[in-house]
Amino acid sequence: MRQKFSLVAILFLAATAAAQTPPPPLVSPEVHADHRVTFRFRGPNVKEVAVSLEGAAKPFPMQKDDAGVWSVTTEPLAPDFYGYTIIADGVGLFDPSNYAIKPNFLYRASEVHVPGPTTLSWETNDVPRGEVHHHFYKSGTVGDDRGFYVYTPPGYDPAAGSRIRCSTCCTATAMTRMPGRRWAAPT
Repeated sequence: MRQKFSLVAILFLAATAAAQTPPPPLVSPEVHADHRVTFRFRGPNVKEVAVSLEGAAKPFPMQKDDAGVWSVTTEPLAPDFYGYTIIADGVGLFDPSNYAIKPNFLYRASEVHVPGPTTLSWETNDVPRGEVHHHFYKSGTVGDDRGFYVYTPPGYDPAAGSRIRCSTCCTATAMTRMPGRRWAAPT
């Protein structure tokens, strides 16, 4: 009797484990060669889903397939970094299939990069790279430690006594301290 119970329990656990296999991951966003972008969202019980894309006049409604995956493909987009939000039943969400987040104080969103020619300043180019240094100082006004960044061009040697111009100064605000912050390389 005990062996029968053990066999039934093992078969039950095996059947339950097979039934709980997670679905395959979604690719979202998917940027196509012609600069169209396909967004996908798994929500079999959701009634209405749309994608709100930065710069678009209105959200793009998504269509659900038989597996409960919602999707929409945009028209070709100009090369840029776009913020977007998935709106499921009226609730704005990050794209659960995309780790890239667009940093912003007021509007945090998922991010998609539509690549362009290497002549665009934000595209990665094969050029000499400088260094970004993070420095701190004690604020005499506020009394706390503050941070700032200094970019030095490639080949800069402070021991040589050469001077460089400061064209852009960036304080260490919450936006610049965010993980994944991109620093544009000079072209």
